[in-house]
Amino acid sequence: MRAIRKTKKTNDHEWIRKNIENLVKKYGGKFLVIAENEPFIGDDAKELVKKAKTKHPNAILTSMPIPRPEDFTCAL
Repeated sequence: MRAIRKTKKTNDHEWIRKNIENLVKKYGGKFLVIAENEPFIGDDAKELVKKAKTKHPNAILTSMPIPRPEDFTCAL
């Protein structure tokens, strides 16, 4: 039987919602991984996951590409 992994409850999606505007302005085009409300930002998503798991081994990670400002430009 598999052991159930216990994790701390985090609110990473809320962190993204509160910080998305600054993320787009400063880091558009990069990747974001969050572990227990700690952001890891860079160009290599796999490396960010590795760093986040090393620092927070029991965390459930949230990851996403950070949109660029031009990704929000309307084409109409």
